[in-house]
Amino acid sequence: MRLRCPWCANRRTFLRGWFRRYPRCRTCGIAWQREEGFELGAVTMNTMVTFGAIVVGMAAGLAVTAPDIPVVLLCSILAGVAVVVPVLIYPFTYTVWLAFDLATHPPEVVELAEATTWVAANEG
Repeated sequence: MRLRCPWCANRRTFLRGWFRRYPRCRTCGIAWQREEGFELGAVTMNTMVTFGAIVVGMAAGLAVTAPDIPVVLLCSILAGVAVVVPVLIYPFTYTVWLAFDLATHPPEVVELAEATTWVAANEG
């Protein structure tokens, strides 16, 4: 959650900016895209958090304003949530998904060797 590399815990991770990434962590060299379709897990996590925020916002809005519910205002606020939340949590979902992936499928010796080689080639 602190946007550090899930493998080496260094701040010099694969994040280049809010929406851009390096191909690997700049410290340990672990690749953020470890298999085909890796982004699908991060996008799914982002979608679940966003939908959760919408549901909680809708429930809170209905509970606070019942019985005279301002439908247009509530829908406008929830539409804003649907746009803002995914953008705000974008890098976090990639980092958390990579941490989950590394915990469930630790890197093999070959992957660690490639990471070490990449770091050595890109130092400087």
